[in-house]
Amino acid sequence: MGDSERAREFEVPPSLPTSGQILGAVARSMGLKDFRLQSRTARRYFSGRSDSLVKESSRTEVVEAISDALAELGFGAVSQGRDVTTGASVLASTLEWYASSWDSLRTFLLPRMMRVYPSHLAAVWQTYVRLAVIDLALRVAAQLHPTDSPEEALDFLGWIAPGRRGAYLNRRRKRAGVTLTDFVEWVGVSVNAAEGWLYRGVRPSDENLGEIAKALTRNGAGGDCQRTVRDLRLLYWVSDMAEALGEHIGAEAVEEIVNHLQRYALLAYRTIRNSTTQARSTDIDELAARGAHASLAGPLLAMLGTHEPDKVWQEDLAAVGSGWIGRVLEVNLQVHRTEEDALIRETGGRILESWGVGNVAAYEHYRQSMELQMTGRMDAALAEVARAAALDPLDPVYHFILGSVRGGIGARNGDQAMVSQSLEECWVAVNLDPTWILPWTEIGWILLNTGRAEEAARHLGGVRPGCGPRDARYYAALGVAFRQLGRFAESLTALESSLELDQNDMSVVVAAA
Repeated sequence: MGDSERAREFEVPPSLPTSGQILGAVARSMGLKDFRLQSRTARRYFSGRSDSLVKESSRTEVVEAISDALAELGFGAVSQGRDVTTGASVLASTLEWYASSWDSLRTFLLPRMMRVYPSHLAAVWQTYVRLAVIDLALRVAAQLHPTDSPEEALDFLGWIAPGRRGAYLNRRRKRAGVTLTDFVEWVGVSVNAAEGWLYRGVRPSDENLGEIAKALTRNGAGGDCQRTVRDLRLLYWVSDMAEALGEHIGAEAVEEIVNHLQRYALLAYRTIRNSTTQARSTDIDELAARGAHASLAGPLLAMLGTHEPDKVWQEDLAAVGSGWIGRVLEVNLQVHRTEEDALIRETGGRILESWGVGNVAAYEHYRQSMELQMTGRMDAALAEVARAAALDPLDPVYHFILGSVRGGIGARNGDQAMVSQSLEECWVAVNLDPTWILPWTEIGWILLNTGRAEEAARHLGGVRPGCGPRDARYYAALGVAFRQLGRFAESLTALESSLELDQNDMSVVVAAA
């Protein structure tokens, strides 16, 4: 791949689906029939469009409909004595937590993530999935605590990877004492089709799963037919979800993640069961409801860390209790830096010229500053970008970043001197590159963040000729300034212009609403 091709790929921004798009895909894939999922509200939620947002209460109704449908199909940990409604309620609260948390995470991540090659995006998405799986393993362990056969349920988790579902079906056949010849005859398919299901992981249709269940229970050794149908459909539906996930993060990653889900859930369950200080039922209920954020989670995560040899999973275990955003951004930065370093090496440093880098040492301080900003270490980031600006004082980017970071810290701390310095740095960037809209816009944001809406509106409205093109951030700042001044019609026009250019900025969506 040539330099220009690598550069073009590098410029592709990452995209993140909304929780509605994800749950909509699940509902469609599993053929969930609940009438509530056909409503206008559900369709708006599933679309994920910024102009079709739904209220939190409406999202909760859709999630509850999905949970009810899934519980009817056998999803959710339902112990002896618990009815389907209880199982659906637990499932709904879990899905609601993930949906809400994911949308919040997505809103924060989108404007902060570094661009990476599309071929490397999987490494970033895997991080979130690993965190979610650790959290889910703790919830599963808590849900299985009062059940009659937890080890059997945990064994089931080991078969959901797409590459293992055929082995699960074949094991059920052997345990039922059904020969391959009888299996083929009783199901009514060819030998090739049967071998595809049993040995190559081919997915039978739901209708065929019904016939397979009849065959496995025909001689009375395979258990109850209805239960077998439910088990098989459950396995294949979950496996379908894992297969769909594999298209984004890779089949090997899915296999690894499924193995960790089963192992972590088993270790956590046994720790709870064998604890010398018996965990209170309220603590276990909290673990089921809050996962890695529950009070009981800390000791369990520490225990899992002592049993985990893989450094990446160790870091995920350390982050899952509080640092999901930081962990995803950290991996995003690692991937970005690795790509960039490789590109610099491959081109012998020539690529830096095309990026407008005049001073390599200054650029390295700039990179350090950007990484520190993304992980929230703003004072250290300020020191790094100040060094970059000192080493290369004619680069407008360094002055813009220096002004932006100073403005944020100054506004947060009420430091007017630092705010004045931040404005001066942004004006330096404007004068060094009069065609660049970003530092001009940043001046407006700094004024807004320090309670100077009138100045901000006047400044943004007086943007210099040739300073453009106007981007989403410019129109957002203008819209917020007008709103603070009570000029609502002008505010809405500016905010709608911002959304036309970037539909993913939820703060602008809320302001426009």
